[in-house]
Amino acid sequence: MSRENSPVLRSAGVYGQALGNGGGRLIDAASGLNGADMYVALYECTPYDLKVAPMIVPRLSINLRSVAVSGALGGARVRDYAGKRQSLFFTPAHTEAAWLKRAPSRHLNIYFHPRMLEEAADGDRGAMRLDRPLFDVQLPALRPWIDALELSIARAEPYAEDASMGLAHLILATLARRPDRALPGLAPGVLNRVQDYVAAHLHAPITVADLAAAAGLAPSRFALQFNAATGSTPHRYVLCRRIERAQQLLRDGRPNTAEVAIDCGFSSQQHMTSAMRRLAGVTPGQVRRTATRETSATRMAPAWPLRKEPAALVAQAEFEQNAAD
Repeated sequence: MSRENSPVLRSAGVYGQALGNGGGRLIDAASGLNGADMYVALYECTPYDLKVAPMIVPRLSINLRSVAVSGALGGARVRDYAGKRQSLFFTPAHTEAAWLKRAPSRHLNIYFHPRMLEEAADGDRGAMRLDRPLFDVQLPALRPWIDALELSIARAEPYAEDASMGLAHLILATLARRPDRALPGLAPGVLNRVQDYVAAHLHAPITVADLAAAAGLAPSRFALQFNAATGSTPHRYVLCRRIERAQQLLRDGRPNTAEVAIDCGFSSQQHMTSAMRRLAGVTPGQVRRTATRETSATRMAPAWPLRKEPAALVAQAEFEQNAAD
């Protein structure tokens, strides 16, 4: 499906035009292949009186600033909402909306094909259902994912778009399932298959959709089950494997650091250096110099251990490092 024919992107266009007419603007966005299944957009707005026509696909809106809002869906009675940071508003497909904000605001919208929620739910009935709107809902379990998504979507760092899509998948999958039902992780055989895929493709881009296909699961469901099995987002897992491979090549005496970066799937030597410094606490030069000082008896010393950090802190560190670079 071309981008022009994507109902997800057409719906995002309808919203963007309405918001632009009210003084808002699109800051950045991320999408899957051709925008066919999901599109995530970050908006900044002046005070507005917004009217949005019905859209083909549903959308989840996430407040990023605490701003009171009044409004309604489908011509219902107008109500007032606190609109605190990270509050959720869900608009089903084919539903008109009217919102009034009296202060500047910032929010994320996740536009998605309905089948994504159905696949993630797998028969379950969570907080978000396709036929039922949500107003001013807050879920503490989503806070780290929202924090990380807010930071990743505005980054220019390579692979940031896939990180944003992975986080959006996690948010949708969490909302699709009942909070009192534990989600099993990936079966050992499936996890091994995914890990083998990553190891074989570290030289190339690896998306959440690629890993989900290797696991035989829908992307949103895969992202949630992968996190349950490993305690990591797919994007972070792949990044850690790239760093480990790079450290091994540097210790083995590969002379060209830029070639090591490309062979491990980094877009540049600078990208590899930034990621390695943040997650391992060392630079490629330090890895190479330490390997040179080792005797033959200790030449196989292990790589520097990778740091374990909550998703939101990882995204914050990436954002700050890219700004410094």
